[in-house]
Amino acid sequence: MKNGINILTGSSVTLALILYFNGIVFAQNSRGVWYQNGVPWKNIGTIDPRNVVKPSNKSLFYGVNGHMAWNAGVYYTMSAEQQLAILKDLGVTMYRCDTADAGMSTTLAMALRGAFAGSGVGIMPVLNPRSSDWNSRGTEATAHSLGYDLAVRCTQPLKGLVTHIECGNELDTVGLQIGGDGSQTLDWNPAEWPSFRGVIRGMIAGVKAVDPTIKCGVNVGTPMAYRALQMLWNGITPNGTATGVSGAATLQWDYTTYHWYHSSGKIECGGRNNACINVLQVLKDSFNVPIWLTEWGWSGSADSATAQSAYVQETMASYYAIKDTYNLESIMIFTMIDVDYGLILADGVTKGPAYETFKHFIAVNPVRAL
Repeated sequence: MKNGINILTGSSVTLALILYFNGIVFAQNSRGVWYQNGVPWKNIGTIDPRNVVKPSNKSLFYGVNGHMAWNAGVYYTMSAEQQLAILKDLGVTMYRCDTADAGMSTTLAMALRGAFAGSGVGIMPVLNPRSSDWNSRGTEATAHSLGYDLAVRCTQPLKGLVTHIECGNELDTVGLQIGGDGSQTLDWNPAEWPSFRGVIRGMIAGVKAVDPTIKCGVNVGTPMAYRALQMLWNGITPNGTATGVSGAATLQWDYTTYHWYHSSGKIECGGRNNACINVLQVLKDSFNVPIWLTEWGWSGSADSATAQSAYVQETMASYYAIKDTYNLESIMIFTMIDVDYGLILADGVTKGPAYETFKHFIAVNPVRAL
């Protein structure tokens, strides 16, 4: 261990404690400073990692998407402290970040034990099994096992640090829709459906096995795919008919998550051919749990900078006004940094006009903590 001590703390400081906690190795030196295992070891301050608790008593309403755990790109070049500084400047209190393995979750956990501890900003991880070929597993049982194992691996490093986890990201868009706009039972692929249901059921079960207090959310990415959520909730399987067949395992969640962009119009009047379906009302009536819009934003490069700013102002004002009507608990813009969708451009520095619009709206329209 002596060589490890030199790498970890410097030759003039001795090692006081080695700790294995939540699947992670920590070390504390004689000066009371904690380090988390890595290459190199990361200084996480003087707070005992066993005493870091889930954030509480803060508003969930304003959030933003980012990719803190990616191992390449602009987010990889930015420290947790730098990303937190942007989030604090914007005034958001929730940061949605994807994770697909234990290493990515450990990156998020390090931030929560380090820079984010006591900051008033929480992280909502979203589990992403899309690279695991979940939809080629053949049976619901094998997809369930994949989802369960993924969720356990990804949740263990985050136990005690997060309050919400989103189980899957737009899995309905992976070869599942075979027709229509997603609002009808016969729009969905009977062959792929059991794997779809199985992997999500598995993720929820895996999260709850590690920490039953974590709330699980489920989303769709197709704008009018609320029918897919209704079918999951009620145990209905598509079979090429208008009503499908009932009797499958039901799948229920703690909060409904949904994605809605400028290109789809207003969420209170969505659908093709002037259908004007109030999607928020459908979600409220169908599930009666809080609704989170975990992705919303403008139409990428199709919207000018001026149009982006105008859209942000109009949409935030609308969601703020109706949040209590529909139990709309969180709105998370996509995204913090991106060439087409970012409040900040791809260099991680240049702010678009929508940045100040977003920031100003939050500053003058606070939402009380739950």
